[in-house]
Amino acid sequence: MFIMAVFGVSEFKDRQEDGMEYYKILLVDDELEIRDGMIQKLDWHQLGYDVAAAAENGVEALEKADQVQPDVIMTDIRMPFMDGLEFIEKVIERLPAVKIIVFSGFDDFEYAQKAINLGVEEYILKPISARQLEESLIKLKKKMDEELARKRDIAILRRSYEESFPILREQFFISMIEGRMTPRQIEVKMNQYGLSLSARHKTVAVLSANENSLSFVRKNVFAGEEELIPIAIKRTAEDIIGKYHEMYSFLYLNYVVLIVALEWESQISLLCQEVNEACKAACRITDADVTAGIGGIYGRFEELKYSFEEAQNALEYSTLLRKEGRLAAYIKDMEPEDTTARLQLEEQDERLLMNAVKSNNMEKAQKQISRFFERLEQARLPFCQYQMYILEIFTVLMKLVNVYQLDTNVVFKGASDYIEAVLGLHSLEEIKDWFIQACRQIGTLIQKERMASGKMLVEKARQYVDENYADAEFSVETLCESLHISPAYFSTIFKKEAGINFISYLTDVRMKEAMRLLDETDEKTYMIAAKVGYSEPNYFSYAFKKQVGVSPSRYRKGLRDQQ
Repeated sequence: MFIMAVFGVSEFKDRQEDGMEYYKILLVDDELEIRDGMIQKLDWHQLGYDVAAAAENGVEALEKADQVQPDVIMTDIRMPFMDGLEFIEKVIERLPAVKIIVFSGFDDFEYAQKAINLGVEEYILKPISARQLEESLIKLKKKMDEELARKRDIAILRRSYEESFPILREQFFISMIEGRMTPRQIEVKMNQYGLSLSARHKTVAVLSANENSLSFVRKNVFAGEEELIPIAIKRTAEDIIGKYHEMYSFLYLNYVVLIVALEWESQISLLCQEVNEACKAACRITDADVTAGIGGIYGRFEELKYSFEEAQNALEYSTLLRKEGRLAAYIKDMEPEDTTARLQLEEQDERLLMNAVKSNNMEKAQKQISRFFERLEQARLPFCQYQMYILEIFTVLMKLVNVYQLDTNVVFKGASDYIEAVLGLHSLEEIKDWFIQACRQIGTLIQKERMASGKMLVEKARQYVDENYADAEFSVETLCESLHISPAYFSTIFKKEAGINFISYLTDVRMKEAMRLLDETDEKTYMIAAKVGYSEPNYFSYAFKKQVGVSPSRYRKGLRDQQ
């Protein structure tokens, strides 16, 4: 017996290397021969499918389903650890939009009825030939293509955008979540518009496409039609969540707002999964980055304004703290128990980051930034505290920008409002990458600044030597005092820029001048020594011989012998 589980309105094709698009299939059977036979029996690509993974039991299949997100699951009912009905239930629980086709060797009406009650689309008795299976897959592919086409049909979305919800009903919902209506007014309007939610509990969820991600939709079918993206998100949420809950949906500002009824408070965990699935599906349909927040549970309609506020807060947490696979956040899971909690940069942390950037050691700088954001991810803080911590990191970098008088247009790539630039990003990962890039820019500019200032420093030192080499009291200390820098720093910079230590350079200047005087004048050695900065003639002779290879007198004699 086989089950084929197919993602309905949330199905998507997998783009392969050959440029074709295929629906992904997960094969599940406890017998290897059957799995291999199924793979080899059909030309899957010809039919528009690709076998993405295989598993030998239901438990493994659920894990593989989470990993590969298949569009189709074909599995044997008779398996160890988990039977077919249980497998169907768990697949539906994890993937609320799933459609199911059952292939069974048992003509059991009761079993078939149970399967159909779980949402099975078709129940086919075995044995089934390859041709029959191909026909079923072709029929199924056509249906999935049509569903996907309907979702992406700009004309349909345009009509939906223009005609969707009566304006008065939408205004009513907006007034209610904004808290501008009394309980009596809500009751009257609910009756007037034929609205009702029979369940005792209610909550608000908000879904939103991050504005920064909308630039990525320019290459898909929504190019030039970005205003339709909220409609596509809304319809996707209705298709997935509306199957299991009474709900109303409408557009408000940049949000898709859902008012969802729950029979029991414990259903909130299931709703979170369903909203998460809706976000994933909307992401794949629109190519936008869609996240969601879910507010607290309340009993009365007039209290939904609180749930809406909480949903907005949860959305901020969801986008900032987003992790792979988790696009929806429930406010009770995100808010800290201690609302006064805060995270603060330590002085040592600031120093380590500044030193790493100043030395242009990007490996250390990146590690330090990553360490800061690891703390943020692990902390449960009020949302404003996340922002405060991020601004503290920003302040550290601004100190370097100000100290070295760097061009902010270069550092921040032309952003006029630096704080808005960083806080306008939509996830910790994006903000972390922004800081790493800023560190790289600042480090590079500081290095260039130092190189330029180092060359200037050496030039000033050479000029000072030219003017003062004859002074016997001349020293590195006197030079550095005039340049207002430390001898140690000067010596390091001079050696790096000039390729020679300063004392050797000074000696070289003095000896070249001494050689000139020995060649062009008849002055005594002691007089020449004094003119080039040596008060002790004997030491001058020693230094001259060490530098030139002969004593001053022999040097002069050798020159005159040549003449």
